[in-house]
Amino acid sequence: MRLGLDALLPCALAGRARADDHVDYRYEYYQEEGDRIAVETHSALFEKKLTDIVTVKGQVVYDAISGSSPTGAPPLAGSDKVPVKKLHDNRRAGNLSFDVHLGRHTLSAQGSYSKESDYISAGTALTDAIEFNNKNTTLLLGVSHNFDRVLLKSDYRHKDATDFIIGVSQLLSPKTILTADFTYGTENGYLSDPYKLIQFDSWLPISFAFPENRPGHRDKEVLQTTLTHFFDPVNASAELSYRFYHDSYGIFSHTASVTWNQKIGKYLVLSPIFRFYEQSEADFYRGSVPGFFPSDGNPARPQYYSADYRLSKFISLTYGLQASVFIREWLTLDLGYHRYEMYALDSATAASAYPNANIYTIGLRFFF
Repeated sequence: MRLGLDALLPCALAGRARADDHVDYRYEYYQEEGDRIAVETHSALFEKKLTDIVTVKGQVVYDAISGSSPTGAPPLAGSDKVPVKKLHDNRRAGNLSFDVHLGRHTLSAQGSYSKESDYISAGTALTDAIEFNNKNTTLLLGVSHNFDRVLLKSDYRHKDATDFIIGVSQLLSPKTILTADFTYGTENGYLSDPYKLIQFDSWLPISFAFPENRPGHRDKEVLQTTLTHFFDPVNASAELSYRFYHDSYGIFSHTASVTWNQKIGKYLVLSPIFRFYEQSEADFYRGSVPGFFPSDGNPARPQYYSADYRLSKFISLTYGLQASVFIREWLTLDLGYHRYEMYALDSATAASAYPNANIYTIGLRFFF
């Protein structure tokens, strides 16, 4: 779990507004169909203005993960269901950041930490939001670094990740804002998933599955734009966004989403959302590789290989509705339901590898 720039950017790019002091609690339940993965998440967040120039923010997260996940092996003969492995884990994570407002600059420094039974992550992040043009334009510069360790058998493998970002937020009119940012990231170390296998095919009547092998280096480029406009006649706003992604694995992806925020009366906002995602497959993604076992020296076997469906060619859809109820001036209630669906775009991956999920959320925000 990485809590670096991802946690800092929403506050930095969304108008750079200095919010009132508040404490939030959020519960989310993610459940894949067919007794697949279930995740219960409890999170608490606070924001407090300490002085006229210093604001402190913090978040703690607890995840309980259970269920079954595909191993990467293909379905057994006579079945269309991919083999799965039972998983159970707990994750505890948190981050703390300080915003310092100095003239046109808002400097944000953050530290983060996350721990699971087989994964430990520590990270730092720093951003600077610089206001121009009578505060109608804001330039964002940022960098983050994560020091991660993955437990493999009885030894920890190291994984390091660094992200750089440049972004701009432009007020086009009193009711329209455009944001755009570009991120370049690089990862090094153990980047494979220790739970994923791939089938080794040979002339024998049986085949065996062994751990996948991904490259130990990965670069990525991400471009994201968001346009938000408020419509006076209907007392509502629309948010359109597009995200382009590419990495050195050979994956290209496109994400387009639209959210409508409709205020109804004085106390209710309904927010339907629809998101479309499409990606190509990784260069080393395949259903199986030739050979008896990883060290048999088979010249036909590629250097890198993975059968993880998340690296395949697919599309996904997310749609749902969130309701925000303003109970008191100091209390807001959020309720939400979202549906997540994945669909294969290749013939090498069994359809049963791709999950469909229901996501339920409830949250409270207390202002003080």
